[in-house]
Amino acid sequence: MRRVGRTVRIVFVLVALLAGGAAVSGYGGRALSALRAANWGLDIERAMDTVGVAPGMVVGEAGAGDGYFTLPMARRVGAAGAVYANDISRRALDQLTSNARRERLDNVHIVEGDTDDPRFPRRDLELVVIVHAFHDFSQPVEWLRNVKQYLRPGAAVAIIDRDPGQGAEAHFWPRDRILGYAEKAGFEPVKVVDGISRHLIIVIRPVEPGV
Repeated sequence: MRRVGRTVRIVFVLVALLAGGAAVSGYGGRALSALRAANWGLDIERAMDTVGVAPGMVVGEAGAGDGYFTLPMARRVGAAGAVYANDISRRALDQLTSNARRERLDNVHIVEGDTDDPRFPRRDLELVVIVHAFHDFSQPVEWLRNVKQYLRPGAAVAIIDRDPGQGAEAHFWPRDRILGYAEKAGFEPVKVVDGISRHLIIVIRPVEPGV
């Protein structure tokens, strides 16, 4: 009877997560991603330090989902900054809107994008981050090429994901694959860090013309 009761509780939690509570990035659309979120274990503050999120910055995020990284980042940049949170899932963005409103984060701006173009409304972003989502991009090279138009000169893109080299599931992409896509899209690596919460953090920047 105890085992039956425990099973019922697990099923109830699964249904609650998938039915309404935890919208995840639409880039992947994997139903069980909602359950993985609780186990990602990313030290978000250290990750933000590593990629350079600072007060007053104007940043973009792709695959924002319901705000796992968006909301802490919005608190970090503060009222003088802004976070343009992108996803291709309207449901995820609606949940993010509700979460940001509940936390009174007026500096979060919602952006519905396409699989090959984030469609940010500004062309002066200081940084774009992709957290737990890049491995689900169906057109990663095209997306990276298109994101360049939204970056101010010298700005970077930071990809943060579970590291298969440190035990993450096989569908997460290894660094060589990510860096290969970046090179095809005209980016060069700025920083690669793998010492935070078994995550891989890759910061890339568009190659300057003539280089």
